[in-house]
Amino acid sequence: MFRLMRVDRVAHALMISIALICLLAVPSVHAGYSTPEQTVWVGDQTVRYHLMGDAGAPVAIVLGGGPGFSSWNLEPVQRRLAELGYQVAIMDMLGVGENATQGEPPTGQALLDAWVEQVEVLRRAVADDRPVVLLGHSWGALMALLYTRAHPDAVRRLVLLNPVDPERRAMRDVAEQIDRRRARERGEAWDDERAWEQRMGSDDDPTAAARHQIERSLPSYFLDYRQGQRYAEQFDASDFSPRLNIEGWRAYRDNPVNYATIRAWGLPIDVIGCRRDLLMPVNIEALQANLSLGRVELLEGCVHFPWEEVPEAFGKALARVLLRVAGPEAARAP
Repeated sequence: MFRLMRVDRVAHALMISIALICLLAVPSVHAGYSTPEQTVWVGDQTVRYHLMGDAGAPVAIVLGGGPGFSSWNLEPVQRRLAELGYQVAIMDMLGVGENATQGEPPTGQALLDAWVEQVEVLRRAVADDRPVVLLGHSWGALMALLYTRAHPDAVRRLVLLNPVDPERRAMRDVAEQIDRRRARERGEAWDDERAWEQRMGSDDDPTAAARHQIERSLPSYFLDYRQGQRYAEQFDASDFSPRLNIEGWRAYRDNPVNYATIRAWGLPIDVIGCRRDLLMPVNIEALQANLSLGRVELLEGCVHFPWEEVPEAFGKALARVLLRVAGPEAARAP
């Protein structure tokens, strides 16, 4: 399926290695969503989504990472937002998990357009056409920007969790960081040539190659490497589409959201991230240099999944940000 020349294979390996919510595809137990599904139509596709919180409350939509990964692992974020007085929606994007499509999903810009339309249909269904707060984790931060570019009047505020810099500067070296971390944790001597071989996997079976990369990547996104390994055991192959991961990054690379566009929206933008993130400090430096950010919360003791690694500190940071968003009349104290 992916018979790539060496240059394209580098891009392929990098995209898989930097997939910002990387999931193990051979677990013992698959977790999944804990709340009942609701449905809405996007074109001729039934899309499943999940709600927490009271009807009539300010609406937040949480967008997960990847691209091409399921979003049920963001339920702790959804639950905390509901505690703060929001009605909160999360969903898998078209082509993956609960919303896997019949047949092949679109490619290139058409894929990003389909995902943007999906978010818009969800917003209209849940928020009665009111503007919403968008929270995007990792790649989901870029997805939030893509949606806002298409529908700027539909967003009241952006909250970016461990975001990717829109210009993707920090992503250039992250694949090597993952390989070095894994070698160190396993007590192996660093061998750049061997790391190249292992990172590439086999083009003969792209799904197996993706699983290989995912298993190597996820633990490096946790400060406690063993915690990352345990976390990965909750996921299975249905949670990940390597094809969408590659297509999503390529499409964004060809039509990124630039800083001038973001500034023109005039929207409040807050950031919550981990100081030890593999994409730091380049990401936060780029964001602060190009945007007038609101509150910036940088947490200690975590890398990329703060709601799992430092849940109490993350919950308090989310409250400090979002109580300012909704105001005391619309959000509860933590």
